[in-house]
Parts: sequence; C-alpha cells; structure tokens
Amino acid sequence: MQHNDVIRESFTTQAEAFAANPWVTDGERIRRLVAAARLAGSERVLDIATGPGYIAEAFAGAAREVIGVDLTDAMLAIGRQRTEERGISNVSFRTADAENLPFENGAFDVVACRLALHHLLKPLEVLREMARVCRTGGRVVVEDIYASEHPERAAYQDRWEILRDPSHVRTLALSEMLQLFRDVGLETDSATTADDLTPEVERWLATTKTTPERAVEIRRLLEEDRLHDMSGTRPFQDATGRLFFHARTAILAGRKVS
Repeated sequence: MQHNDVIRESFTTQAEAFAANPWVTDGERIRRLVAAARLAGSERVLDIATGPGYIAEAFAGAAREVIGVDLTDAMLAIGRQRTEERGISNVSFRTADAENLPFENGAFDVVACRLALHHLLKPLEVLREMARVCRTGGRVVVEDIYASEHPERAAYQDRWEILRDPSHVRTLALSEMLQLFRDVGLETDSATTADDLTPEVERWLATTKTTPERAVEIRRLLEEDRLHDMSGTRPFQDATGRLFFHARTAILAGRKVS
C-alpha cells in the first residue's frame, strides 16, 4: 500500500481509542502548544493532522477561524461531532494530504501540527507546505516526540514503535527538527522539551490493536530497554508492575521570515 493508505488504515482502526487516550486529551499539554502560537485573537489557523480535533478546538477559543485537516475520515468525524456538540462555529474540518495542502500561499497566520511528523515519509516536504501556506511574519508550531541524537539508539526506539503501529516511519532527533525549520525558511524562536508524557504500555498497545505476537516482541524490547537503557525513553515499572516509558516531546515555534 501507499503510505497514506497505511496511515488511514491505522488511524481508522484506532480512532475511538486514540481520541480517548490521556496523552492526546491532556488539557495542559494542549494549552502549551496553543500558547506557543502567541495568538492575538484575530488569526486564521490551520491545524495539520488534526486527528480528533482537540488542537483545532483549543485554537478556536483564541483565534478568528480554524481549519483542521487530516487524511482519516474517521478522525475528522470525531472532531466534527465534538465541535457541533459544543456549539463551536469557527472551526471546520476537511480531508487533505499534508504534502499537498489545498490552500493558497500565505493563507494562514498560524499553521500547527501535533504528534504527526514521525508518521511522515517526507517531513521536510510537509514542513515546506506548512511554511508555504503561512503568511510572512506568521508562525508555524510543531509538537512531536523526538528521538536520541545517537542513530543506533533512535533506531532501537523505532523498532518497537513500528511493530506497534506500521504508520510510524521514524522519530526525528531534536536537532533534525530544528534543521527542518531552518531549511523551510522559519526562524525558530521557541523550543521547549518535556518528558512528562508516559504512556502505560498495555493501553498504548491496545490503542492500535497490536497483535499478540507483536505485543510479545514489543514488551521484550521495552524490557531490554528498561534494563540496559537502549533508546533514552527510560521505560519503568510502577508499584503494581505496570510498564511505562517516557515519550519525550518537543514544541518548536518559528516565524516565517521570507
């Protein structure tokens, strides 16, 4: 299948479970991302890979208009239902490919994307499209998980990420994310990191309906990681023996300078 088809299949399968997960719904994490956009209230915002629409909905409370786009109709349906139920009238959703956005140059004041770069075959092309549809002087804001700066450690993390979700491509190092911003003409003026996102492994596996065979191998890799620090995600057990790991995240915000 083409990779976009893999993404659609994966997120159609996990749409409801994904939308209910605490690492997606956490209000404080959403506020951090919106705050990085430094909104004045009059902006037109585009949310790339909006998923169930939490980011678009949050931006709607502080901007003039928000459009959320995604490849997966099942995700967009959740976003539409949520905003309709809440009477939010300045948000709309549409199906679109992030590599070929159906908008004119400079159409938005702010362009945002959360937890999607690691699913993309061509993150540079997507960032270039995000910059294209952002006006000069506008802001591009991205949040994603990031990997070790050491390639072999980053590759270890990707082994268990891909086993869990075939739409995962590669987790970028923080230095690569910063370089992408530079390469598409963005002046990075804010970069913050956090390691407070700690998915519980069994719920994390259940979200994507991971097969039992793959789940066994993922648990083995994570246990090896817990014992020998293979990736930098620092898996750990709580008092009841449940396994977690640190999904390190970064929020980058940059101004379009040309």
